[in-house]
Amino acid sequence: MTNCQDLVPNLLDEIQEWMCTVNVQEGHITDVQIVLAEALNNVIEHGFEHENTGELEIKIEVSEVQIIAHICDNGLAFTPPDNSQTPLQVDDDLKTLPEGGFGWFLIKEVTSHFEFHRCANKNQLILFFD
Repeated sequence: MTNCQDLVPNLLDEIQEWMCTVNVQEGHITDVQIVLAEALNNVIEHGFEHENTGELEIKIEVSEVQIIAHICDNGLAFTPPDNSQTPLQVDDDLKTLPEGGFGWFLIKEVTSHFEFHRCANKNQLILFFD
């Protein structure tokens, strides 16, 4: 798919429909959709200088014990942040919250783990759902 924010909702709907046909439980489908939405929007927003200038490839593998989603893009080199805590602290004023920083926390919380590689000028994000 080309890197266009407007395509993400339809893509997530198609993924949901396909996952239903291969008998993935609804809760797992929701987890995959939430994480893919965040990851894809991050790639589109931060990985390319201009919309529609890059390519994204998505592959999903489903087994009885695990779902693995692969996202590959030819965008700017990126390294996921090494933060294990949400930017939201108990006593934070909601009006002063940072805009970013929640997505990778969410990805880490919802997936069982993920891997990230940069190879042949492509970012490769592999998301594991157990």
